Amino acid sequence: VAALSQGGHDALVCALPANVLLLTGYWPVIGSAIALVTKDARVALVAPADERDLAEGGWADDLHTFEPGSLAELREARTAAATPLATVLREAGLSSGSARIAFEGGAAMEPSSYVSLHVYGGAMRTLLEDALPRAQLVDGSELIARLRAVKTRREVECIARSCAVAERAFRAGAGHVVANSSEREIAAAFAAGLEAAARGEERSGGFVFCMSGPNAAKAGRAYARSRARAMAQGEVALVHCNSHLGGYWTDITRCYCAGAPGAPAADMYDAVLEARAAALDALRPGARARDVDRAGRAVLERRGYGSAFTHGTGHGVGFAAIDHNAIPRVHPASPDILEPGMVFNIEPGIYLDGVTGIRHCDVVALGEHGIRVLTAFHDSVGELAIG
Repeated sequence: VAALSQGGHDALVCALPANVLLLTGYWPVIGSAIALVTKDARVALVAPADERDLAEGGWADDLHTFEPGSLAELREARTAAATPLATVLREAGLSSGSARIAFEGGAAMEPSSYVSLHVYGGAMRTLLEDALPRAQLVDGSELIARLRAVKTRREVECIARSCAVAERAFRAGAGHVVANSSEREIAAAFAAGLEAAARGEERSGGFVFCMSGPNAAKAGRAYARSRARAMAQGEVALVHCNSHLGGYWTDITRCYCAGAPGAPAADMYDAVLEARAAALDALRPGARARDVDRAGRAVLERRGYGSAFTHGTGHGVGFAAIDHNAIPRVHPASPDILEPGMVFNIEPGIYLDGVTGIRHCDVVALGEHGIRVLTAFHDSVGELAIG
């Protein structure tokens, strides 16, 4: 409400599932739900009828449902949602006069909430124009980014619970990092651990990848991929996990070694963990995100690995797992200032092409008086060397 008032907006309308979760406490399944928050704190949700039982678990004051289609009629979500959306806008007092409505007007990274995800895209502007022909529609991307950056206490605890499930999966999966196991087999073992760790939870899931030996050096690229390669004794297995619980995401990487690490992996482990400690030590409210990046990066430069650390030290985590534009961007060029309530990752890494890669990625919550590492496990070489 304060953000709407500051921006001079009468309401904010969102349809991307992560943003609907932000506004209503409900993470849509197929992406066709629409959330509305007004400057007088009214929260409304328009959702498919099939999702009613899940949507009622959120905190929307008003819930309107629609039927996307039937055997009698083929309808797009845009057509089906138009009438209940117009009703919600009218009941919110926005249909008379020239209201100023913020909505998702820019590009975004969106985690998948189902096998196939509906995205309104440009149709959202059309829906709002049809319902409110005199409204002033403005791009609310910056407003949404700021709202997502600083988590409420409840949101921090939801992310912490998601991290706790992932931790149990990592602890269960680590024993499967053995020589002659393939990357796909190792990834599958961790994924099975993730499923077991979330037993009893209504909505959970995620992705696990393993990249071993020289393939681990490719983990600094835009995506991870498990291959059929079998790892050898003494090699590194980089295990990367993005998991969710009720729409709140984790971003965790651990590098396990089948046996004691040899050269140069042993020195790489030591350098990455030293960089992690330096970055964590630089975290405090009011710190510049680029200074935190500098603290960790300086360690790797001093150790001779500066050119092998090819990405920023971190980014916002929680409403998505991987979004390098999520505030705070812990990056050499970042303008962001750290605030209490921010949740982000710290992920120093070394990637030596043709040799191996080491990355240690934690999820961290910043409070008024310090930090809380939500993934405080397997953070020493002794714990990461298996067997």
